[in-house]
Amino acid sequence: MSGENSTGINTGGTIMGADPRTSVVDRYLQSWDADNLFVMGASVFAHNGGYNPTGTVGALAYWSARAIVQDYVKMPGPLVRA
Repeated sequence: MSGENSTGINTGGTIMGADPRTSVVDRYLQSWDADNLFVMGASVFAHNGGYNPTGTVGALAYWSARAIVQDYVKMPGPLVRA
């Protein structure tokens, strides 16, 4: 990768979205297909926005961890109904 907007950080592969037909994980980074699987990392972004995604990845990890502790642990299962 080269260019003024490249960070060299790979993204994509487990896209986050609102529809299980077009994404791999929901807004809490929980897999649509395996409700005990949470994917935290830059792979949930459809593409690299041109800047280092570390801060956003960290924020999403905290968002997901909060949902796991406050909701999923108490009642395992999908956090989002499709």
